[in-house]
Amino acid sequence: MPVISESHLAGILATEADHIVNILPDNLESRHFFDARRLKTLKPGAVFYNIGRGAMVDQAAQLDALRSGRLKAAWLDVTEPEPLPDNHPLLAEPNCFITPHVAGGHFDEAGTLVRHLLKNFEHYVRGEPLCDQVM
Repeated sequence: MPVISESHLAGILATEADHIVNILPDNLESRHFFDARRLKTLKPGAVFYNIGRGAMVDQAAQLDALRSGRLKAAWLDVTEPEPLPDNHPLLAEPNCFITPHVAGGHFDEAGTLVRHLLKNFEHYVRGEPLCDQVM
């Protein structure tokens, strides 16, 4: 039986995946792992999510992939630099969604989440739009 390397398997899966989620850590081997070459191998119309580190993605190549339609959308919780400068082109891309990279850990976080859930439940019961609905 032939041995398939992890990177080869990842390449095979990426060409067929509708959604790609980057969770890579920041190290020399993973820096710009998602470069122009790798982004061009993704299935046309794939959606890319970056929740790992901003340095793992060549953002110029990502911008090209978004503009060409190779990527249908990008959801970025991390960027390089972070936050992006006000004039950064990714901020103007209609199919690029940038979240604030706020993982939590604030005072009374559990209470805030419960209050938000209850408020949204009230809206749901009344048939009203939910607060902070993402999709």
